[in-house]
Amino acid sequence: MEHCVIPPPEGFAMTIHGASRPPDWKDLYQLAILETDPAKLPLLITKANDAILDQIEQSDAVSLEGELALLNDALHALRLLRREYERCLKEFGEQRNERKVG
Repeated sequence: MEHCVIPPPEGFAMTIHGASRPPDWKDLYQLAILETDPAKLPLLITKANDAILDQIEQSDAVSLEGELALLNDALHALRLLRREYERCLKEFGEQRNERKVG
């Protein structure tokens, strides 16, 4: 008997038992960091950033104690990624416009 595997909807991940669950901040962070398509990057950065901030807001100080450094590092990395994306967009966008004009 063959099993049909239907992928989870975008934005959800599969558990080991096959049930879908919303991604946690680490999943979204990893998706943003590993994305190679510039068109998808801004949305993924925003989703990851929002998920990290939600994690901070929803957690108490005791549960955040061990994770706070990771969350701060992830927010910093996303800021750097966004800055680099914007720098490249400006740099290469201007080069494309110069080629069209010239």
